[in-house]
Amino acid sequence: MASTPEYFQDKLPGNHCFGCGTENEHGLHIKSYWMAENKAACHFVPQSFHTAAPTHFLNGGVIATIIDCHCICTAIAYAYQQQGREIGKGTPLWYATGALSLRYKRPVNINSRILLEATVSGYNEKQAKVDCLLKVDDTVCVEATVEAIAVSEEWMKQNK
Repeated sequence: MASTPEYFQDKLPGNHCFGCGTENEHGLHIKSYWMAENKAACHFVPQSFHTAAPTHFLNGGVIATIIDCHCICTAIAYAYQQQGREIGKGTPLWYATGALSLRYKRPVNINSRILLEATVSGYNEKQAKVDCLLKVDDTVCVEATVEAIAVSEEWMKQNK
């Protein structure tokens, strides 16, 4: 019997992000987990209100959000892995989006079960490059690259 994966987002306290934050009651609540040492997966099932103008397609902004959040969380999890630490333990590690590049290859039906596969293709202590494929039934619908930039713990604190 397969065990439930350990989701990155469940180990990130203080994350109120719309796409990946467990502390945002109105968010998308994506969940990412390791498939391999540098490759993470995320499954997402759109809701009927996530539509584009044609109601049978998923909105492109929602697509960008789930890809961005999955890649950023993968970068964070990878950074913890490189430091030999469990996600969320010790001094928090945070990343923010420095660049997001998307190539929409085909529309995504609103009734689809989506698989995101993110692979860390470059890494140093200051940034990570994460490549991502959005797939529906093994068909690539979107290709993306996210440049994740390491940010200090202060970045998470509210400026007054």
